[in-house]
Amino acid sequence: MRTETRPRLPRAWRVLLLALAVSAAVHAAIVAGLPAQLLPADSTRPDAPSYLATLVPAPHDPDDLPRPKDPPRPKPEPRRAPQHRSARPAMLARAAPVAPVEAVRTDPEPILVPAAFEPLAAPGALASLDDAALPLLPEPAPELAAVEPDKFPVEALPDDLEINYALTSAIADAHAIYRWQRDGDHYRITGEGAADGFFSLFLDGRMVQESEGTVTRSGLRPVRFIEKKPNTQDEGLEFDWSAHQVTFELGEKKKTGKLSENSVDWLSMIFQLAHVPPPEGAHDMKLSVLTQRRQYHFDLQVLGFEDISIPLGRVHALHLRHVDPENANEVVDVWLGTDQHYLPVKLRYPVARNRLIVEQSATRLTSR
Repeated sequence: MRTETRPRLPRAWRVLLLALAVSAAVHAAIVAGLPAQLLPADSTRPDAPSYLATLVPAPHDPDDLPRPKDPPRPKPEPRRAPQHRSARPAMLARAAPVAPVEAVRTDPEPILVPAAFEPLAAPGALASLDDAALPLLPEPAPELAAVEPDKFPVEALPDDLEINYALTSAIADAHAIYRWQRDGDHYRITGEGAADGFFSLFLDGRMVQESEGTVTRSGLRPVRFIEKKPNTQDEGLEFDWSAHQVTFELGEKKKTGKLSENSVDWLSMIFQLAHVPPPEGAHDMKLSVLTQRRQYHFDLQVLGFEDISIPLGRVHALHLRHVDPENANEVVDVWLGTDQHYLPVKLRYPVARNRLIVEQSATRLTSR
């Protein structure tokens, strides 16, 4: 009998088929489970031997197996120029990168640029306009008839001020209180006087004077002056500045006279000197003073500054003097206190047709 010879598989194929058969048998045993008798009796004993089976494929021909690739060599770091840096920045540079934090936007808000204006068209001739189509414009206001009133001087007195005087003479002593009040450009002065001591028995009651008017840049402009005494009729003055006329009132008797600039009543004269003292470097100061009987024109000469002692205290004052050109015995002296708003802190003047000299000195000065 002739035996037919089959071609023999190559060795590599035979090894591969054997490995596949063994792998299939092992997987079948795992899925179906091994018989209990094939398991060890007590696998939890520490001395029981344990076995670990690992399937190792049959060795291949070294020429048939692919050779593993060599691991990639690290690229050499480029050489850097040596820099003098501290060790801490170098360590931070090699530290693991940190997730970047979203930066806060600090750039300023965009600036709105106005759109460019369109170029103006070349000027051309204006078209004629119908007068009826135009709105009516208001007529210009007429010019003011009077000039704006003068403002209160910068060197003005306080709104409310009171000065007390002591009056002495060869035969009698008295006291007087003058109070100055201002409301805007309007002023009001009240004065009260009475005899002191023994003479109060003969001079019954007190004398009251009132003056009111307007304050201007050139000084005080009185409008009305009145004097009241016990058991007598009131006497006073009426000033008409628009007509430059003054009216003397002696009870029911009246007479008029010419009113010159820079004229004040006797009561306003006390505060007129404070408002308009002689300017620095002046040698004289002219002043017109009216009583209810006559008008006096004073030409006060500036004698200079002096330190005087009065009941008010030691005072630095500007000394002024008037000498009547017709009667050398009629002399009036005035001292203006430089620290007392240039108010007259002392006066010396003749009365009773120059037969009696009265000295009037400040004793107290208060302001509110």
